Amino acid sequence: MLEQYANQIRAEALAAYPEEAVWLITDDGCRQVKNTADDPLATFAIGKRDMAAATAHGLLAIIHSHPDYPDCPSEADMRGQIASGVPWGIVATDGTDTTPIRWWGHGDRPELIGRGFAHGVTDCYALIRDYYAMELAIDLPEFPRSWEWWLKGQDLYRDGFAEAGFRVIEANEARPGDMWFAQLRSDVPNHAGVLLDHGLALHHPSARNPVDPERLSRREPIGRWFPYITHWLRHTSRD
Repeated sequence: MLEQYANQIRAEALAAYPEEAVWLITDDGCRQVKNTADDPLATFAIGKRDMAAATAHGLLAIIHSHPDYPDCPSEADMRGQIASGVPWGIVATDGTDTTPIRWWGHGDRPELIGRGFAHGVTDCYALIRDYYAMELAIDLPEFPRSWEWWLKGQDLYRDGFAEAGFRVIEANEARPGDMWFAQLRSDVPNHAGVLLDHGLALHHPSARNPVDPERLSRREPIGRWFPYITHWLRHTSRD
């Protein structure tokens, strides 16, 4: 339903370039609202009156544009989406063309194998969350994160595993459905996946760029990851 406004949003994103544009979708339709941020070239904010009016008319989604930046959420975007409780969309533009709207936070989950890479939407942690929800009926929390968070002082996996309901286990205890952390060219574990049957691993390798539709989630032998694995973990609901 939200895609019916795609042409309007993409045209208005081009018109607003190089500033970020903002739209609120409600039961009454889609309306572009003023970006009230102090620096609209770098971020966006929504005025209290606009947000109150949208809420009163049944807020369904929030969309904003990313001028000269990929169509994936920043850490602030991820926090905003969680706080709002509605889906968010991003349309990237270079002033000449736009990407399609990339949605997240709507509950729809793509197939586990063969999804393209988009930081914060379909990355290695998103794949783990989707696996646990789809295969084990376990809901894991979302953790807002920056692109290349492992190079920016964040330690997403080690700081978050207990909150997500996991405990560390020994490697020889690992069984299908357990999670593993790996460390590659980083001071902290910066990749993770799930152990499957028959000695296979499910994971989504990170890309060089925050969005890479050719970098696909995959299933492959776990053995090639043994040199990099730092932790094995089990969700406490599976003890």
